[in-house]
Amino acid sequence: MTTSTTSIHGPATGILGGKSRRAGSRRLMALAGVAVVTAGIVYLAWRPDAGGSNPTSQAPSSSDRAMVRLTSFDITTRCSGELEARHQIEIRSRLESSSTIVELTPEGRSVRAGELLVRLNSDRIEQEILEQTLQVESARAELVAAENGYNIQVNENESRLRQSTSKVTLAKLALEQWEKGDVEKRRLELKLAMDKATRDHDRLKDKVFRSRLLHGQGFLSKNELELDEISFIEALAAVDKSGKDNEIYENYRLPEERERFTSALIEAEAELERVKMNNEIELASKEAARTNRRKQLAVREEKLRNLQNQFASSTIRAPSDGLVVYATSMSSGRGFGGDREGPLQIGRQVFPNELLMILPDTSDMMASVRVQESLAGRVRPGQVVTVQVDAAGGKTYSGRVESTSVLAETGGWRDPNLREYTVKVALDQSELEGEGLKPSMRVDAIITLGRVEDAASIPVQAVFNEGAVRFVYRQDGMKFVRTPVRMGRRSDTFAEITAGLAPGAVVLVREPTAGEVMTRPWDKAALELAGYSLDADGKPVASGGGGDRQPRSGGGGPPGTGSPNSAGRGEGRGRISPGPRGNSPESPAPREDASKPGEKGDSGSVVAEGVETKAGGELETPSATQAQPREAAETGKASR
Repeated sequence: MTTSTTSIHGPATGILGGKSRRAGSRRLMALAGVAVVTAGIVYLAWRPDAGGSNPTSQAPSSSDRAMVRLTSFDITTRCSGELEARHQIEIRSRLESSSTIVELTPEGRSVRAGELLVRLNSDRIEQEILEQTLQVESARAELVAAENGYNIQVNENESRLRQSTSKVTLAKLALEQWEKGDVEKRRLELKLAMDKATRDHDRLKDKVFRSRLLHGQGFLSKNELELDEISFIEALAAVDKSGKDNEIYENYRLPEERERFTSALIEAEAELERVKMNNEIELASKEAARTNRRKQLAVREEKLRNLQNQFASSTIRAPSDGLVVYATSMSSGRGFGGDREGPLQIGRQVFPNELLMILPDTSDMMASVRVQESLAGRVRPGQVVTVQVDAAGGKTYSGRVESTSVLAETGGWRDPNLREYTVKVALDQSELEGEGLKPSMRVDAIITLGRVEDAASIPVQAVFNEGAVRFVYRQDGMKFVRTPVRMGRRSDTFAEITAGLAPGAVVLVREPTAGEVMTRPWDKAALELAGYSLDADGKPVASGGGGDRQPRSGGGGPPGTGSPNSAGRGEGRGRISPGPRGNSPESPAPREDASKPGEKGDSGSVVAEGVETKAGGELETPSATQAQPREAAETGKASR
């Protein structure tokens, strides 16, 4: 299962986040005190009996000694985080520009669906709505004008097209009338004129002949003869004229008229085509103008609707029942500067899509804790987790690991080298009923990573290292002797000893004082038993992976100095501290991802110094001593 987050755009803010580092420091100090008390109890529980026949029991019984016992223990890691709701609704600003808060629901109040959460300043939006409304009305008027212009253009196009089509029709009719009527009529007229002139010519010719006979016989006067001759001459001229008229018509008038009528038809048809093309152009122009006006109106109406939606978005109401949590209260403070705009309040500036509030469902809570990167690979879903809630009076609740984040988070500017993974812990909801838990309440969690069954174990404080060798101070009579050991898995409290010690042996759980340690060289058999061997220089080194190889950054100087030598072997000396937050040698711990030496992680556990990874997946131990300078000096004297 994963935490589901429903995103609701709208102005709002939140309650969680911003933990006080001073309060965290007090918690860490309290945890450290508890750890010291626990360690003391462990020492008392593990100290050997004062009596008995065992030679080691001749030493006085003390709380600084422990016996190797066969026992079982859990491998755990401590981490911290906060509670969060599994389901929550995000309230964001849906305004497209920044605004300010004019009304705000108090944080921590339980609201019902529909209740006012935030009201943002909308004066500018109202002014823009008024201006945009005027622009919409203007665009509508322009669209009406464009529609009318388009319709007028359609009518004009139809009228011009009809006129041009009519001209073509008339030109065709005129040509046909001329070809089938006027030409035939004219030819007939010319033929009739020719026939008449010819007949008159023949008639007058006979008449003149008879008139001349009659005039010669004295029956006709000279005047009458001359009149007949004149008529004959006129008839002869009329015959010539009719012939010329026919020739002129056929050779000149007929082609001229044919060209005129044909040209008129062609011109009418060309005019028709021009009218059609011009109509298309004019109509396309009017259509473009109408489309442009329509789009302008649509754009302005859309902008008006958007402004109206923006105006509506300036008032944000609860989409469902829930607890009001400001987003500014959720800031973890791990980033630089935190919330630079300050807490959510009236008058605060709000930016587009800014998270303002969340409405968590407090009926289904879970824990979100952070573990170091070195341990993230060992955290698995289903592992048992014990969660302690500070706000509930330190009450503990049971849970199980649900998921681990894919990517690590950094420590921000405070600790840029810190890498942590977020682990989601599903809590037993039956234990949470009526508890009144709220998101962002601080929690301390203990994750059980595994369990060691029936193993020879000692308190982890009893294990020391010198160079490549891990060893313990084993009691031998009234003194102690350095005994190499091979250490297996370990928790915050116990360490498994796989070789070098037998159950019943007594070891010292503190730095020895001067005179308590027998000064003797390393026992070769004991080294081999623990997985070490001596090199050419007589210095112990891990052989065949049996021992715990020390970090390459170790030193080769005097015990306790941690200065490097040419071989690069760790020759420093110090106590083996628990791994980061209860880390065991099984878990890989890349050096660059560990916390700084001597610092505390956000979970409040002291981390180990110089932890590295072996080829077999076990953790390297530090070469630098953790003992106080005075104790280190006394130990050095005892060794010499």
